[in-house]
Amino acid sequence: PLNFPQKDLEFPSNVHRAENWAELVMRAEDDDIEIVLWERQSLPSLSVISNTPPSEFEILLGESQEILAGFNALYETAAWPVSLRERVEEDARCFLQACETQLPESQYRLRLQAVSNDACRKFHQDRVFQRLILTYRGDGTVWRHVNDTCCEQNAKAMDCVLLRGKRGDQDAKIQHRSPRFIEGQPPRLIMVIDVIPSL
Repeated sequence: PLNFPQKDLEFPSNVHRAENWAELVMRAEDDDIEIVLWERQSLPSLSVISNTPPSEFEILLGESQEILAGFNALYETAAWPVSLRERVEEDARCFLQACETQLPESQYRLRLQAVSNDACRKFHQDRVFQRLILTYRGDGTVWRHVNDTCCEQNAKAMDCVLLRGKRGDQDAKIQHRSPRFIEGQPPRLIMVIDVIPSL
């Protein structure tokens, strides 16, 4: 069984618990931090979504303003309920605005996805600069410290998980994977935003 994070749980020094968007992004810039978690309160209206969106939509790629400008046009005809699209757009806006302060002129890759399989089921570290994973329905990202493989932590729906990707030859201490998907359950609904810093 997974050990769910509690407010009084001591995380390893390379894991930081944030309280807002600004802190989430700022602490991810710390070379000693590999994962930043913001444990938000779930929104009941999103937990009872009955629609099953397509498996994946076209990916948005560009600077923050291009992402936000293209969001409505791209997703207005999608099967995601209006309440969910509005929540996702607000989260994307807040994250991108926080990134603009810390990482000006960066580009981003945003995708919404309905996950109904065990994709990324093995523990790994992504080859990206930073990756935000936000689960709107279903279990959130699972992570663990490489020296403590018996203790897995499971983010909840609506929690923000900001992961630092591989950097050169640095050995990763934190690895993550998708939660196991149980056949018959509705798809997990996730938003993923990759940060691509300017050179």
